[in-house]
Amino acid sequence: MAEFIAEMQERLLPEYEQMKNYSVFTADQVREIVIRRERLFLKINKSHQSISDYLDFILYEKHMHMTIVDKEKKMHVKLTGLKASIATRIMRLYREALAKFNHDRRLWSNWIKFSKKSNPVEVAGIYEKMLLYHGDSPDLWVDAALWLYEYNRLNIDRVKDILLRGLQRHSDSEALNKCFFDIMLKEAALANNERNLAENTLSEQDIKLERVEAVYRNSMANITQLDYFVKLLESCEDHQELTGKLQRMIIDDMQEKFPREPGLWDLLAQRELRGFHLGDLEDEDLDTSDEEPASKKSRSVNARSLKRRIQLCVTVYKSAVEELQTTEMWNMYLDAMLALNSDGKAERILKQQCLADALQAGHRSQLMGVKHYATLRKMLCTAPSGREAAVTILTEAMKNDSSVEMHELLLATHIQSDSEPLIYELFNKIQKSMGSEALPLWRSVILYYRTRQDSLGARRLNEIYGIACRAAWPEFGELRSDYLRYLWQERSVEEARKEYAKLAVLPPMSLELHRQMVQLESSAAVRDQASLKYWRMCYDFMACYFGKSEPRVWVEYLAFERDHGEAKNISLLTQRALSTLEPQYVAAFEAERALAYVGASI
Repeated sequence: MAEFIAEMQERLLPEYEQMKNYSVFTADQVREIVIRRERLFLKINKSHQSISDYLDFILYEKHMHMTIVDKEKKMHVKLTGLKASIATRIMRLYREALAKFNHDRRLWSNWIKFSKKSNPVEVAGIYEKMLLYHGDSPDLWVDAALWLYEYNRLNIDRVKDILLRGLQRHSDSEALNKCFFDIMLKEAALANNERNLAENTLSEQDIKLERVEAVYRNSMANITQLDYFVKLLESCEDHQELTGKLQRMIIDDMQEKFPREPGLWDLLAQRELRGFHLGDLEDEDLDTSDEEPASKKSRSVNARSLKRRIQLCVTVYKSAVEELQTTEMWNMYLDAMLALNSDGKAERILKQQCLADALQAGHRSQLMGVKHYATLRKMLCTAPSGREAAVTILTEAMKNDSSVEMHELLLATHIQSDSEPLIYELFNKIQKSMGSEALPLWRSVILYYRTRQDSLGARRLNEIYGIACRAAWPEFGELRSDYLRYLWQERSVEEARKEYAKLAVLPPMSLELHRQMVQLESSAAVRDQASLKYWRMCYDFMACYFGKSEPRVWVEYLAFERDHGEAKNISLLTQRALSTLEPQYVAAFEAERALAYVGASI
């Protein structure tokens, strides 16, 4: 082993000499490098190697390579031989490691990544070896084919061989089929479009386009996802002047396979908006003139104004919602119209009219969702006369959708119009027909009446808060706390305390209610024995109802007695806490109590 290491180090002597001669490293630094490499050589030549041994060596050499590159820039000298020597060693280390640990995919990927920068000629061969062990991943076949094609397009036969072998194992892979399609399409675009013989045979480009069609036809037998066909069409759009016939073929197949798929109709409508009119493809198919090759005929997108493209797009969407009559299709239609209006610089009036027409038609269909009703309400409410129309439309819509969100829209419209009778009427319907899920609506109604600041608002608030406090839903506990704050701040302290005494014993119990009252009592301007009595009562209620499982309640109670109450109560209160708490909570209580007394808690 020692002789082998010595031999390896001897081979590196020219490298060390270059480091010294070019003053890349000092003599001491070179000695450190020699020692470090000797240790790394020993690790990879021991009887039981691990992948980490090789990784340590590779990482060290990569760091060395980066250091040489930096030195090269700073010193303004060329160290090509030194870099090449280190890169060769890294390649050899990768090769040795993967001969022993070929299962590690990440190691293969790192080798390829390094080789692409330092030795790209070797990358294709590395991919071939990697696919022998990891050919079960379609993405690796795609990566290999794309690299080989982009590195040297003259390797097209080898690229096709890789893709065909990949498809033998993964015939249903969208990524592989799409890669094959794209590469063959690029080849067709680069091909000569002149006919080769006087007998009017097909041009090289037409032949390659037929091969693209063949790739597409083969993939159809194994892939049935709409997204795949959409991606192929997008690729064709990049070569619109060549692919008219192919696009027509793909669209026909999509219409046959997915006639009731909203995504297909959305695609066709968006193509019209981008200028890819379906009628142009039909016209091209009808043009069978033999006066010139098909590849030389005009296949460009017909130039249409934005106005005309919008009209064609809307026509497709209207046909779609009429044909499918589904919520999903209506959502796509309306979302498209909203997106169209996000850019209002050109054809602003037409875009707004299309959106308004779509929203009105969506309402009539009874398939429009809350999101788009919110948009319609916003549009109508911009004009004072439109609020009544908004109320009418939302009321009609609620016959089919009585969700909280729809109620919120109607309530917001009433509030915007300050229609108190209608607000109160709607609230009564809500509180009778809906449960705890209507809490946001209660909040909105309470906020409306609180902002009125008149006698009617006060009466309504008393009534609404009274109903809310009697509700058995735990979620409404926050309205009880809100009521206490309202009474304390807007009415009187006495009314708040009186109401608290009632709510404290009224199920469902809420710890937050008591903590809210503690906070209010702590803010009292006057601190006499009576106010301390009410303050202490809050802690008594908390301990009574939550003292078995909430250690924090007792800690807060003790802190109150220590800071504001009577210190003589602390010992008795501590014993009460220990006897009341369930055993599993005692340790937590002791810990929090200790922290509280050193000022690290409350």
